[in-house]
Amino acid sequence: MVGYPHTLNTREDYLFVKANFPKEKWQGDFQDLLDSMYQWYNVGTIADESAGVSDDTHKIVIDEDRNTGTKTYYQYEKKKDEHCKLLRLGFTEAEVKAALS
Repeated sequence: MVGYPHTLNTREDYLFVKANFPKEKWQGDFQDLLDSMYQWYNVGTIADESAGVSDDTHKIVIDEDRNTGTKTYYQYEKKKDEHCKLLRLGFTEAEVKAALS
């Protein structure tokens, strides 16, 4: 292999670039693992905005029908994606954060 790999597909790929390239090269790839660890999930409809919660881990999404003008309110919650790349590769959140610090 010549130069930094275009894709990192295995845990070993990540460990290889960490061991053989400067931090500036692999830091973004490790950060992407953390950034894609949590996703927004629809937990159901709510009556209106006042019935929902809005904070760091909750948000309200309003879907307006263009034809009728009816609004539907959805509550979303930010949760750990159990199928994220970080977990599929066998890393823990603590391992990746330690590598980045």
